[in-house]
Amino acid sequence: MPTVLLVDDSPVVRRVLTQRLRAEGFDVVAEGTAAGARAVDLATLACAIIDIELPDGSGSDLADELLRQRASLPVAFYTAGASAAVMAQARAHGPVFAKPDVESLIAWTRTAGQPPPTK
Repeated sequence: MPTVLLVDDSPVVRRVLTQRLRAEGFDVVAEGTAAGARAVDLATLACAIIDIELPDGSGSDLADELLRQRASLPVAFYTAGASAAVMAQARAHGPVFAKPDVESLIAWTRTAGQPPPTK
């Protein structure tokens, strides 16, 4: 079962997205802070969903750190809103989905969370 890292400071968002992702067949590691996400074993992940604004840092900065450790990790952002500059910085790492658009985020996860096809 592919594992998704979900990083969002909102317990409600974490709970709702965890339920939806599990219903789609994913295992979920849900963290409320960048610090919690840094402790996750990246080798076990299919992809990561990160809130742009976290209580202990920028989601874009967190994505940069994670991608330095594992460049192939698909990353997307899920946000209620941020400045144009912050959104542009995040888009350099992956797509940005606006809360509460769960369906588009789930569709991205279905694609990003699958292993590449074998030849």
